Amino acid sequence: MKQTNSMREFYSSLKDISAINSNLDEKRKKLEYEVYEFNTQIQKEKIDKNIIKQNKEMAELLERTISRIKESSAFWVENFKDMQEQEKLNSELANYFIIIIFGKVKAGKSSLGNFIAEQKQEQQAVQFFTYDKAGKKQTIAKLEEVDDNRFGTDNLECTNEIQGFKLDGLAWIDTPGLGSMVKENGDLAKRYIEAAHYIIYPTSSDATMDMSEKAQLLELFDQNKKVTICITKSDTKEEDECICGSEVGCVDCVEGITSILKNKTIQNRQEQEKHVKDTVKEIMPKNRESILGDIFSISTYTAKKGLQDDDMELFENSNMSRFYEQITKVIKEKATSLKQEAPYDGLKSFIENNILGYNNSTQKNSVANIEKALKSLDKKIDESLKKFKALQNNANHDIESEIEHIVSKHESRIEQSNFKEVISQIDTELNTQISKVVQDNIQEIFADLDATLQDFANSFHADSFEIKDKHKTIEYSTTKRNKIIGASILGAASTIGAGFALASNPVGWVIAGSIFAGYVGSKIGADIGEITGSMEKESIKAGDNKEEVIQKFKKVRLDEYEKYAKELYRQMRDEFFIPLQNSSQDMGLNISRFKENLKNLL
Repeated sequence: MKQTNSMREFYSSLKDISAINSNLDEKRKKLEYEVYEFNTQIQKEKIDKNIIKQNKEMAELLERTISRIKESSAFWVENFKDMQEQEKLNSELANYFIIIIFGKVKAGKSSLGNFIAEQKQEQQAVQFFTYDKAGKKQTIAKLEEVDDNRFGTDNLECTNEIQGFKLDGLAWIDTPGLGSMVKENGDLAKRYIEAAHYIIYPTSSDATMDMSEKAQLLELFDQNKKVTICITKSDTKEEDECICGSEVGCVDCVEGITSILKNKTIQNRQEQEKHVKDTVKEIMPKNRESILGDIFSISTYTAKKGLQDDDMELFENSNMSRFYEQITKVIKEKATSLKQEAPYDGLKSFIENNILGYNNSTQKNSVANIEKALKSLDKKIDESLKKFKALQNNANHDIESEIEHIVSKHESRIEQSNFKEVISQIDTELNTQISKVVQDNIQEIFADLDATLQDFANSFHADSFEIKDKHKTIEYSTTKRNKIIGASILGAASTIGAGFALASNPVGWVIAGSIFAGYVGSKIGADIGEITGSMEKESIKAGDNKEEVIQKFKKVRLDEYEKYAKELYRQMRDEFFIPLQNSSQDMGLNISRFKENLKNLL
């Protein structure tokens, strides 16, 4: 079969591909250490018993977060093992430049692969292989493995297995989209994609860029793979009268009508290429535009027909020469660099996508999503801690209000005789009510905590409080008192004298006698006082200290209950919030260190 210059150059370039040894061993060992060490540490994480006891909701949130991280860490370990399996594939294909044609069925993949294999130079050998649905590779003689030098498919293509061929330094891998494969083949296809140096994505000209193809392209972009998009089957059927001129028909026609497959017009191809380009731009991740290669149309059928019929115009218009030129350019200019970079890209893709989740926001088991979960946990902890501190600040006010209320209720009936009895009643009521206040406050956060003050009142002593009478000392002179007494005595005498006068004397004498007697009495009384008077002191009752004792009682009880509440809140902080914060911080620090170490590997 005739070869064009572009074809000869392509097949000759395959002989020049050489193996490139990559020094990734050290990086892989470091990555292995980081992944396994992080998993070892995180699997040891446990929830403090006090957290479970005191707040079930927070304990469940912490448990979910820890389980999420443990699950992700175990997932990374398994993924790393898969990557190590992939390295076996890299070893098998170490001396080959790996091109993968990846896309949905009936997109023309196998037809294009067959064409590349069939047009080889005479001295070149093609080794075909296939993997069955169980993922087992079969290497058999060419004619036994394929029919008529083809893969086991026709032009419509219905491949559901991985198949390919080796040709000099080229390994051509044909795989359908991952969604159309059984698990074993799908896992193998993923490893081939990771190992690929160059990827061709075919989309049929009959229906370009449907939803499944967009999803498949995203799979490739997420793995940082350079992709050239080929619009396959870029041809059209035209009907014409057969040269046989018979209405019955001949071997080349049906009832005198023959169908001729021709290349689509340049305008038609340009419109489709623009549509594909615009669609790809819509789904392309930000800052990843450089990984998109060329987009062009080809027709494998018209290319083959042109070579068979020696119709070079038909062949050239198939655009197959452009395809050969593109692949040859890649091999000549980029094979060496791509073979060097592809293993690094695989390592980078594993770290960025499988672990860090930079380019895959849907990756549940990623550091990015773990950090979101931890952030949510920390937010919940902060909210509870703020609420806890607010309740703590309000506690003293609530306690003081209860003391004021209860003491005021009993204050009017407190007397010296019943003081201790009433105080005991007040303490019992205070103990009950303040227990309720503290319990209600704490249970806004710690729903299952028992904060009763069962025997707290028994430790109080009423003996330190006692109502006593108040006395006032007064100082006075007995001189004044004696004058009053003396005057009283002689005044009485004058009254008696006046009585006698009344019996024997006229009225005027009686009056004069009374005045005189009074004067004489007071005068003599004063003289007696002056003679007998002195200074003396006397203590008299001036009330009691009930008010002061009640104020002292309220202050002492306030201090005692505030001290109790402070200790209780401290205990809650030490046994709940600090372990909770420590657990979150430990996980956060482990993840930060792990993340930083992975970045260094990149």
